[in-house]
Amino acid sequence: MIKLTTENTVKAVAKCKQLKPRVKFVKDRLFVVYSSNNSNVYHVRFDVKNGEKFGQCECRAAEKGLVCYHIVAGATANIYRQSLKLAK
Repeated sequence: MIKLTTENTVKAVAKCKQLKPRVKFVKDRLFVVYSSNNSNVYHVRFDVKNGEKFGQCECRAAEKGLVCYHIVAGATANIYRQSLKLAK
């Protein structure tokens, strides 16, 4: 799992905005993100520990410890889903 911070997500956010990948909800804090530039599919998972946010992806960038645009895309969907729970 990669700790998500404002600093380490800047480049991934920009790439996510440019590519606009498709995201599918699987179950609580687990998403499938479809690559925008090929047919790859990545499972993205999130967790919160002691108030810190973490993300995990199966892509090469994430395997190197970098925040990828797949994590950002999944995080966007996850934040939205979590906000719906709070609105009830």
